[in-house]
Amino acid sequence: MPPELFDNELIQYKLTETEHDLVRSLNMNEDETYVEPTPVVFVEGFLGPGKPAYWGPLEKIFSSSDDRNNKNQKLKNRRCIYITPGCVSSLHDRAIEIFYQIKGGRVDYGEEHSKKYGHSRYGREYPGLYPEWSASKPLHFLGHSLGGVTIWKLQQLLASDIIPNYLNPHPDMILSLTAVSSPLKGSQSVYLLGATTDSTGKVRPFSFGAWLGRLVHIYEYLDIKWLKSITYDFNVDHWNLSFRKNWDFSSLLPWNIKKATNTLIEEKNELMQETANSLCLTYGLLQCLYKSPWFNCVDNAPYDMTIHAMKELNVTSKTFEKTFYRTYVASITCEDHVTKYHQPKFSFSLPIPIYFLSKYTGSFKFPENAPDPPISYEEMYKWYENDGICPKYSQVHPHHDCSPDKCKHQKGLPEGAALCKIEAGIWDVWENDNTSHFGLISVCYESHKQKLFFKGYKEYLDQIDKLYN
Repeated sequence: MPPELFDNELIQYKLTETEHDLVRSLNMNEDETYVEPTPVVFVEGFLGPGKPAYWGPLEKIFSSSDDRNNKNQKLKNRRCIYITPGCVSSLHDRAIEIFYQIKGGRVDYGEEHSKKYGHSRYGREYPGLYPEWSASKPLHFLGHSLGGVTIWKLQQLLASDIIPNYLNPHPDMILSLTAVSSPLKGSQSVYLLGATTDSTGKVRPFSFGAWLGRLVHIYEYLDIKWLKSITYDFNVDHWNLSFRKNWDFSSLLPWNIKKATNTLIEEKNELMQETANSLCLTYGLLQCLYKSPWFNCVDNAPYDMTIHAMKELNVTSKTFEKTFYRTYVASITCEDHVTKYHQPKFSFSLPIPIYFLSKYTGSFKFPENAPDPPISYEEMYKWYENDGICPKYSQVHPHHDCSPDKCKHQKGLPEGAALCKIEAGIWDVWENDNTSHFGLISVCYESHKQKLFFKGYKEYLDQIDKLYN
């Protein structure tokens, strides 16, 4: 059975919308009607902590400020929905988890996908943060880093036959997709941190990425519930890494056999098969520390951030004419006119690891003996300018060419919704120099630039709602 919901997953249910409406109705004039803006969903990136505090005081930022559509209509505060997909899981798994966290139900990763990569088909069960989500009641989405790419993947899955038809998936369920510092074409920094420069998904055994993977395995094997509730919950139950699944033989004891048998009989045939599969797909700690079946394959977040993986995804991906797309592109480097490489600009606020990662990202080359490199030597110069983690070229949009019917580029941050004409189906690109990968999000620093970003984002959503409604 799926584990119980953690505290950070239950926090949004303490005060229901019905209770909010009751409070508001006490002060509502008889002639006034309240209009609810389209809710916005926030998706964190790689190793995101899964806590609303990561985004800052957004409820205050998205307050209606007593805005009115006309003299008899008053806007409610825009609802903020925080979701927690696996922070090291693959784009496919993360996108599926987002769908079920919003819509409700038991996570179904797909029979074909789970068999191919060797994990359980089903994950946790969620009550649904917005069960009415549909093409007629779409949502806004904002993702940082890998979060933006995850939303892009989610929209492609909504347009495919991966999600069961009875749940009515449709790409128009996403009204707007906003990606901040997102590697929409992948990033060479993943190779620097441990990924091999091919499409096998393997990790160099003594690299930073390999040791990070081992720490995740130990953390998940120990499976300390109270620690997960206050720190990280990697949400990888479907990989059966916990000692509870490796050593739980209590159901085989004589006094529990009859009880276990009756329970299995009562379950649906599909779930009975899944239970049997889970017992066969458990991975021991020593096996994972030596050669992880999870991190040494292509079904994880590090591989999905490679240029190889994103090139494969974008070949079959497409934009949709009813969705508003916007990207915020960051950069902290400048070009060396002699070598054509990029170097990060010095700043006391830039962490030392990010400085060196930016430096080596700005001069990365695929080895001459690399099989089928995803980028030619002549094109590599486009990938050097970066924000410390992601190349600027990758953050712009998933396409490799620009044209007026695909994208429009602007500098800085949008100021004033009336000055910015928006159009669905076209990538609205905002380029920001002297801004690091974490310069706009998270808002824990609450800098002037971060406040300006969220102010502009609120105006952008208000503008879309007026066009949509």
